[in-house]
Amino acid sequence: MPNNHDSHIQHIGISQYLKGLWVIPVLIIFAQSVIRITDNPLITHIPAWLFFFNPIIFLSIFTAGAYWAHQPIRQASQNKAHQSLEQAMAVLPMRALKGFGIAGLVSVVFILAIIFLTSLFSNSEFTPKMFIALILSISFGLGIMIPTTAVALTMAWMAKARKKLSLQNLFIGDLEHLHSYPWLIRSANRPWLIFGVTSLLPVSILAIFSWLMLGSTDEAEQHFILMQAIVLFANLIFGGVALVWITSRTVHRITRELSTGLNFLRQGKFDGHVAIMIDDEMGELARGLNTALAGLKERDSLKDALAIASDIQKGLMPKDEPNIPHYAVAGFQQSCHAVGGDYFDYIKRHNDTTWLVIADVAGKGYPAALTVANLQAMLHALANGENISLLDAATYINQSLHNSLQGGRFVTLFLTELNHHKHELQWINAGHIPPLLWQKDSIHHFEATSPPLGMLESINLSVQTTSLNVGDTLFACTDGVTEARDASHEMFGDKNVEAWFQLRHPLDPAVLPSSMLACLDEKGFHTRDDDITMLALKRND
Repeated sequence: MPNNHDSHIQHIGISQYLKGLWVIPVLIIFAQSVIRITDNPLITHIPAWLFFFNPIIFLSIFTAGAYWAHQPIRQASQNKAHQSLEQAMAVLPMRALKGFGIAGLVSVVFILAIIFLTSLFSNSEFTPKMFIALILSISFGLGIMIPTTAVALTMAWMAKARKKLSLQNLFIGDLEHLHSYPWLIRSANRPWLIFGVTSLLPVSILAIFSWLMLGSTDEAEQHFILMQAIVLFANLIFGGVALVWITSRTVHRITRELSTGLNFLRQGKFDGHVAIMIDDEMGELARGLNTALAGLKERDSLKDALAIASDIQKGLMPKDEPNIPHYAVAGFQQSCHAVGGDYFDYIKRHNDTTWLVIADVAGKGYPAALTVANLQAMLHALANGENISLLDAATYINQSLHNSLQGGRFVTLFLTELNHHKHELQWINAGHIPPLLWQKDSIHHFEATSPPLGMLESINLSVQTTSLNVGDTLFACTDGVTEARDASHEMFGDKNVEAWFQLRHPLDPAVLPSSMLACLDEKGFHTRDDDITMLALKRND
């Protein structure tokens, strides 16, 4: 256990438990007083000194039952084991039922034996009907009402102790494996148990008393049975009120804790937790609240982490379009999640050329975003090399990705080098959607000449060269555009992209991405389950 073990003992020590049973001595003294007040001839034959010591004897017996019920908790505290303490608390209600049940039985046998032996040495006429009435009255008071109240007090003390221990991170998790005798503490059963103790049993006993009195002609016998009925009634009223009061306070304490958990949810305090004060349906609700709070806290933390990751990924994308003489360039990127697997870039080289890049990493989320970061770092490092050609760069990236990617993941890449002095493009298409080039009043496709990068250790990459004339426009995108879906789940497709480009190629590259998005919306292709990235290049006058 942690260093606050002493505070654990302070909350769950035997002295605290015995203090929680304070109603028991009150009930015993009250019952003894009522018996004495009834002034039955049979009872008055008992010596006064013995009648005085009866409450002490009964208290000693019930205290022994309390010590036995509390024993696993004392052992768990001494062993300094959290799990043992949780187990001991879980079995406490049943141990209390057994301990106080036996204590009640011993008390009933003891007092009946004293009364019976006293009657043998006195001149009182102790009839069988008197003995039956005495057994029923004493058995209800000492054998049922007081043990039941003691169990209710035990559960009230347990709920209070578990609340305090929850501040030290006990009784806040899943304790289903510790459930013991759930029928005793299940909330649906408790009203029936209270009904049986406060209504069914006493009414049945009073019915028996009536039957005994109706069958008796002895006035002393009738008087004795009537006095036992009064004792039963007094014990029922006093004990029933105590039992209902204890149970209602326990339920109130538990529901107040559940209300606290709901307030945590309402106020967004996901660091809070709810004490599982009892192992019944309300305990299940408390576990559910803890699970919800933990999940929301994790989601909140993940949201923060995703926001940071999104900011980092945005930092990997170019912040401004490059200033290339005679050319206009624009890019656009939109992730369907906080982070994505699409990437575009403009990278200026030492030889006054510019690399234009658009890539799509298979997958979404964190894994794809990490691959994008790796790809960006490799491209910028390679672009700084003086003798690195386009083919060298693509070959190196393929080998690196093949070594690092797992589970058949890959990257489609369109990499081109623009020489604005010669007005030509050198390009490599590794499995990417063919970019479109408007040239000489027609559309040309830059078809892929190799599979995506990372799939094979060695692939045949080829570099193509295309000259650019004034007005020529290049448009490249990822499959987030072509695979956008409408209400009937039909994809936008390559043909629609080509038809749109046929009409919109005269536009400035900075306007082309917004024009494409508007086209998707106008045609009803609102479902976009993938990242969307576009790159446009145009040679001006």
